[in-house]
Amino acid sequence: MKAHWVVVALALAAGCSNKDDCEKFYDKTAPLMEKMAGKKLEAKDKTDFLEKCRKELKDGKKDPIVPCVLDAKDDAAVEACFKEAMGEVGKKSKQTEAQLQLNKIGKSAKVAFVSDAAFPKGKAAMLPAKPCCPDKCPPAAWASDPVWKALDFQIDEPNLFQYTYESDGQTFTATAVGDLDCDGTAITYTLTGKVTNGNPEVTLTEPPPNTD
Repeated sequence: MKAHWVVVALALAAGCSNKDDCEKFYDKTAPLMEKMAGKKLEAKDKTDFLEKCRKELKDGKKDPIVPCVLDAKDDAAVEACFKEAMGEVGKKSKQTEAQLQLNKIGKSAKVAFVSDAAFPKGKAAMLPAKPCCPDKCPPAAWASDPVWKALDFQIDEPNLFQYTYESDGQTFTATAVGDLDCDGTAITYTLTGKVTNGNPEVTLTEPPPNTD
């Protein structure tokens, strides 16, 4: 009889070990998902999740949170994985501001070059004048600066980065500087412009990963 239960236990253990990463991930995150949803998950929820998860893995897509959750020792560790992932998502959405606004500066500079055979010359004031921390900066007086005005550049809503621009007419450098989590460490996005064979070109350089 005793031997019978040993065999059953071994069989159950073998069955558990056959779970793929998607099922292991679901099993470990289900308690947190139920807590967040305020209700029990149904069998269809698991079926739908596993179908989507396995398809993404087959297509070579793997969410970075998966290894963290699979290595988590308990529910608290699983929750920590989600908090870290959400923090990264929020940070990336904030960084998008710098990319979009520098792209606007680049387009304006190229339009000016086509019209005048030169980028808008001069050194624009850093605006907003003060770091946007802990709160977003209110809209600055962009039009009062002649270089920003020549670029036809302004931001009409509260923002997270301070911007600079400097040009000799044939090259330019624009930056977006921001401390996204207000820890005293700022990151800098840099947009450079030059003329190649008579055509204006711009290059965006992002800060190294995990520097803020």
